[in-house]
Amino acid sequence: MNEPIMGVDALIPGKEEIYRALELISSWGEYHPSPLLFAPGLAQHLGIGAVLIKDESKRFGFGGVKALGAPYGLKQQLLDLGLVPGSADCTRFTAVAATDGNHGLALAWAATKFNCRARIYVGKDVNAGRVQRIRDNGAEIVVINGTYDDAVIAAENAARDPDVLLITDTDYHGGIKVTRDIMAGYAVMGIECARQLADTRQWPSHVFLQCGVGGMAAGCVLGLWHESGRKPDVITVEATEAACVKQSLAAGVPVSVSGQLLTRMVGLSCGRPSLPAFDTLKTVARGSVAIDDTTALTAQTALTRGVGGDGPLDCWDTGIAGLAGLWHVAQNPALRVGYGLDHNSTVLVVNSEGPMPAHYARPAELLSTDAMTGQHPRPQLQSLEEPAQNSTS
Repeated sequence: MNEPIMGVDALIPGKEEIYRALELISSWGEYHPSPLLFAPGLAQHLGIGAVLIKDESKRFGFGGVKALGAPYGLKQQLLDLGLVPGSADCTRFTAVAATDGNHGLALAWAATKFNCRARIYVGKDVNAGRVQRIRDNGAEIVVINGTYDDAVIAAENAARDPDVLLITDTDYHGGIKVTRDIMAGYAVMGIECARQLADTRQWPSHVFLQCGVGGMAAGCVLGLWHESGRKPDVITVEATEAACVKQSLAAGVPVSVSGQLLTRMVGLSCGRPSLPAFDTLKTVARGSVAIDDTTALTAQTALTRGVGGDGPLDCWDTGIAGLAGLWHVAQNPALRVGYGLDHNSTVLVVNSEGPMPAHYARPAELLSTDAMTGQHPRPQLQSLEEPAQNSTS
């Protein structure tokens, strides 16, 4: 049965905007839907019916869902100015944003694609390999002596210059149009996923989604809901040291968490949710979990090697978080009961990023080098777009 989607909200992209984003993004030569995989070995290991993984590890060759958001947001900003993206007139503009890694990388790629410059603001604790990868893709890097939240403010201040375009997926107060556009870009993943689920005649009983400021999770929810007509049941997943969405959902309003926000799940090192993301997630979240770095590392190590006969998953420290949240809940008896997770459950998760190229990663981060580089043949996770083989758990 179709369920009415949330009411019109000035902060949240509507159906027309989301499908406009799909039309534009799907016209790019680099575009193809990311696969939906099933992991019967992992499902059996966790004692649940099925695990479905929307795998963003190779999106646009950069390995991350953020590549759906920043390029679309930048293109819309240029179109709003009456410019042809990629034309000579675009060279006078600099696109700016704050990042913990993936959004900045996507914006650097987009700026090159559309003939702009890019300047990316990062907090002082952002992984050096991620920073260098952004720089190598043509962006100027500005390091802020603070956290991601401080970098957001610095990018907003920089955008007071008329030749600077703020391409931010974080909106603390509401009213930033490009954040709305970026969420519409993320929603493309949700639309793809809903169509893939429809092809298999399955619908998840639980959706575990990682949250930094919440933009990716909210966009995925909007795409799933608009395309399917069914409201997803979401469990948000964050790092214990940066659980701003969890605390905000508990309070009923966006709140900030203090501290250095340090976690190996670096893309989740955010101290305050984006307001439009929060407005979406508070409508769909049936609960929130916060996981520590040990749990995340344990799940990542297992999944990069393959669990229960599954092939290895190309995942990285932020991308693993939703899966790690499922791992945590499934192995905690009280949480299993609380979230109704059992042998009949079908769980959807998103692998939101693939591994960084080895030359950007510290040796300690190469959890399973042969699994990530493919030096030895392994069984592959089965795509739900292909006939299933040996799929019983």
